[in-house]
Amino acid sequence: MIVTPFARRIKHLRAGKGFSVRDLAAAIGKSPAYMAKIETQGEIPTPQLTSELAKLLDVDPVELLQLAKTARLSSASREIEREYSRAVAMQELVDKQELADDREKRGASKMTKVMSLINMKGGVGKTTLAMQLAHSAASKKLRTLAVDLDPQSNLSQALMGPRQYVKHLDTKKPTIVQIFDDYVPTDARSGSPRRLDVDEVLVKGAGPWASKELDLIPSRLELSRTLKNPTGKERRLAKALAQIRGRYDIIIIDCAPTESVLTDAAYFASRYIVAPIKPEFMATIGLPLLARSLQEFRLENDDHQIEIAGLAFNHSSSYSAGPEGQQSIEDVTKEAKKHGWYIFENQVRYSASYAKSAREGTPLSWTSYARGDVVEGFRRFADEVFEQIGIVEVPA
Repeated sequence: MIVTPFARRIKHLRAGKGFSVRDLAAAIGKSPAYMAKIETQGEIPTPQLTSELAKLLDVDPVELLQLAKTARLSSASREIEREYSRAVAMQELVDKQELADDREKRGASKMTKVMSLINMKGGVGKTTLAMQLAHSAASKKLRTLAVDLDPQSNLSQALMGPRQYVKHLDTKKPTIVQIFDDYVPTDARSGSPRRLDVDEVLVKGAGPWASKELDLIPSRLELSRTLKNPTGKERRLAKALAQIRGRYDIIIIDCAPTESVLTDAAYFASRYIVAPIKPEFMATIGLPLLARSLQEFRLENDDHQIEIAGLAFNHSSSYSAGPEGQQSIEDVTKEAKKHGWYIFENQVRYSASYAKSAREGTPLSWTSYARGDVVEGFRRFADEVFEQIGIVEVPA
């Protein structure tokens, strides 16, 4: 019920004249229902009808016209308020949904990305790229874990430094070997083997600045024992990383250049594969092996999603920039098209600074006398890799 000042005035005047609703309705040629709507439901008659009512009720028409005008303005205002309130409410719902969708997308983009650097051919610079990508990710404030899955342990030595690495081994601290053994052996402090706590294997703050963004799971030569008795070990790395992956934005695994249980372990732990390639004679030799290996893994594990994120040309010698290098790039490009593999547009150009960086144990940007164009070139390559695996935002 909407009783306006206009309605109250009409009702008061009608009663004063002794008219019933039916009487007044008949006098203006309207139905009793219409008259009731004026007095109880906020119906506003036209100016002409308002003037007729004023004459019948013996009141100044201007008075009723002003009251009718005010009532219509109030009615219109309420209708406008309702209309736009509904629109605002709907927009707020849309905004909330878009915000939720955006958060979901950002949440998806911030899920831990696990990638392995794999090529069945050795000497292609996997460790060099793994080291520099780990440094690049950490420099972007991405929480980064580097995993050394090669018994040669070059990544461990590059990130820890030779002295710290030797000290780590001398103190019998756990390495990735214990992840595959699934226990910590006896030592001078314990009377029996015990279950492994994954946190024991982590080297926190790896790198020259002890960055809190970069951790390492180091390797050691004894990892090669796993190759002799591989049964049941291929999923252990994935299980270990599953316990801690929520702490990291990206996990980078440096793999050994051979197909073995270590390769399967990398597959089970990874979502993406980056294949470094040195453009030289027989550059494509490892690619068919990688394609076959990955296909066999997928057939046996069709519930596990894994894909080649891209092939990375790594010009780790000046020789690869010559005619033979160009021919190799063409051969690799043909092989990539055959499998539908992406090739990173940014190539890692040759520079002695990469070897110096490993020797100094520093990121490329910290390496002495590293040229600006070399540093910038690798930054573009790293950004392309991170974008390709779905890291599109840098944490605040």
